[in-house]
Amino acid sequence: MNFRNTFRLPHFGAAALLAAAGLAVTGAPAHAEDQAYVALMQGSTQLAQGVTQAHAKPFQFHLVNFVDYGAVARNVTVTVDVSKLDRTRVGYVVPTGCAANAAGYTCRLGDMADYSRDFGVPLYSLGEQGAAGTLSVKVASTTPDPYLDDNSVDVPVNVAPAGSDLVPWVQDVYADVAVDGDDVGETNLTPVKVNHSVLMDWAIRNYGSRPVQGLTYEFSLPPGVTFAKQPSGCRIAQSDGYTSATCEQPNVKLQPGQSFTTDVNLKIGPNVNIGQLHGPLFFVWDPTGNEVDQGDADTDFEVFTRP
Repeated sequence: MNFRNTFRLPHFGAAALLAAAGLAVTGAPAHAEDQAYVALMQGSTQLAQGVTQAHAKPFQFHLVNFVDYGAVARNVTVTVDVSKLDRTRVGYVVPTGCAANAAGYTCRLGDMADYSRDFGVPLYSLGEQGAAGTLSVKVASTTPDPYLDDNSVDVPVNVAPAGSDLVPWVQDVYADVAVDGDDVGETNLTPVKVNHSVLMDWAIRNYGSRPVQGLTYEFSLPPGVTFAKQPSGCRIAQSDGYTSATCEQPNVKLQPGQSFTTDVNLKIGPNVNIGQLHGPLFFVWDPTGNEVDQGDADTDFEVFTRP
């Protein structure tokens, strides 16, 4: 699932993402029904010392399919290479359903019509602080992709001092989302009807090795989408058609591996654009300065609407 770095880019639209992915904005590709423009960008760089295997941190990567310029990416796979990691400092977990190999593992994600998707590589701490080698990740699909330079990324992994590590997650907004903290098994969902409300499925998780006391987070919504009612502990603001909520939960304490959520109910306005709304953001602030990894402290999501 919006942050101080690349994960904030969808807020600026497809042109900024094209530039970030290495595609020439001035020569943006024409719409091609037989080609997919898939890109991979990193989010996480730090792992707190002391993170256990049971609460492994999913190092965040951002998959983008530029559907405005191409087509659905068919049979998407993500291949993870851990051969250059320092295995005396960092261990990894093969996610359920992925196929292990000598260098790491491969996960099949199916077709990707959505604008973006987050992908996590679970890592845990084994030893001392410091540089822990490189994690290599590659995305591919069976749909031809004319730009392959942005389909892989090498991320230096660093084991930071023990601390908290908050990572936000939010599911794309549909009418029939199961509000259960994950999107497992949820396919072929129904867009939200205009002038109707819907609950969001979201969470903030502590993937660090130390507890955190108090949470501050923010939702930013696209034009035409508002809150059906003011979320608990939040202040609502509006500017240039955008609605945001800044929220504080000072009494919440998250131990390593624990998560937090509460009801957030969105209202889809009567004049909203029909289809896929880009730009919603969700990020968590660190008012204490003790956050281990600010690179993955935000995420984006999509809102799907119908008449």
